[in-house]
Order: sequence, then C-alpha cells, then structure tokens
Amino acid sequence: MDIQTLSRIKSKFVARQVAEELVIVPLSGNVAQMNELFTLNETGKFIWENVSEDKTTAQISALMTAEFDIDEQTAQRDVETFLSQMDMLEKYNN
Repeated sequence: MDIQTLSRIKSKFVARQVAEELVIVPLSGNVAQMNELFTLNETGKFIWENVSEDKTTAQISALMTAEFDIDEQTAQRDVETFLSQMDMLEKYNN
C-alpha cells in the first residue's frame, strides 16, 4: 500500500489510544465493526498519525528520525514494512 491510499482510507477507521497501543477499528456507516480491529505499536501509531496525502515515505522517515533515536535507513525500512502490513486494509478502499 502507498501513503496516499492509506491516507484516503484512514477516514474509514476510528482510532483510540489504549495503554501504549493505538487501536484502529473499521467503520461501516457510522458504526464501528468490532469484529475487526487492529492494534498498532508506538512506531505504527506514529506512522498512522503522520500519514497524509501530501507526505512521502521519505518525509515520514525523516519525521521518525527526529522523533526516535534511529537512523534514516531504519526509519525507511520501518515505514515500508508498516505500509506492506497495511495491505490487509485495502478492502476498505472503495
């Protein structure tokens, strides 16, 4: 999945902080579909919250290096891994 696609489908989810994780739940109409929920760790939460159509993976990686004590290669790999794992959300892109 790419950043722009994820940005478009984010509006079809509700997100809530629970302890150290971010829980995202798909919406159907205005109702949360509690039979499908996803939890994101601190890194996933950071990426999710910074995804927007006007950002690139490189920009999000740069934000991560500023926020966390990691190098650019690690940040880029984390963003790419996160996006590939978000492919499961593709079914909400309609």
